[in-house]
Amino acid sequence: MTTKVELYHLIDTLPDCELPAVQWFLKYVHSHNDPVLQALSNAPDEDEIISEEEERLVQEARDEVARHEISSWDEVKQRLRGK
Repeated sequence: MTTKVELYHLIDTLPDCELPAVQWFLKYVHSHNDPVLQALSNAPDEDEIISEEEERLVQEARDEVARHEISSWDEVKQRLRGK
């Protein structure tokens, strides 16, 4: 019996409640053979230097979120159309 035939047999004899776990595992194994996903997972960490101005703007945005001073996407689109 070939490996694929044995795998098909094992899957066919599994209870339905076990199939999602097997499906997840097979997708996991399959994704590790995807060259794009491999390239992304092996990509180096971001090493760009962030300027003081960028740090300040990020902190300003975090503060606005913390104070719940954020705008919905619809509000942003309305403001952009008004300009």
